Amino acid sequence: MDGQLYNLNYLQEVFQGNDAMVCRILDLFELEVPGYFEEMAVRLAQGQWKDLHPLAHKAKSSLGMLGMTDVLQHILYIESVSRGGLAPQDIETRLKAAKAELDLAIGALSADRETLNLVKAARSDAKAKAGLSPGNRRGLKRA
Repeated sequence: MDGQLYNLNYLQEVFQGNDAMVCRILDLFELEVPGYFEEMAVRLAQGQWKDLHPLAHKAKSSLGMLGMTDVLQHILYIESVSRGGLAPQDIETRLKAAKAELDLAIGALSADRETLNLVKAARSDAKAKAGLSPGNRRGLKRA
């Protein structure tokens, strides 16, 4: 593991400071991607390891966008092995490691998002107290 659980630089660049869109993408990620991992675990438990690649493929673009490179390396391996029909040797170990790293990354991301939301709320509250409403950016009260 390289120590960085996620990196939002790509999303911030694509959405050019539109925090609402970045948050929307993160919401969708948290709703969808863990389900891909759960479904892969179910299929693997049922001996359907050759059916993992569509789920791994769905997950890989999302993982890449969020800079989750450690998880992505496991998913790329799983996708390759499953698609190629190769003997699954350590596919279960890789899936468990990927899921553990995904859980850590989502936990860190959620905590960081909560902190950012608290900071934004505090700034918004401070602006409101200073009379800096959206229609009154300079703090001057309209008559």
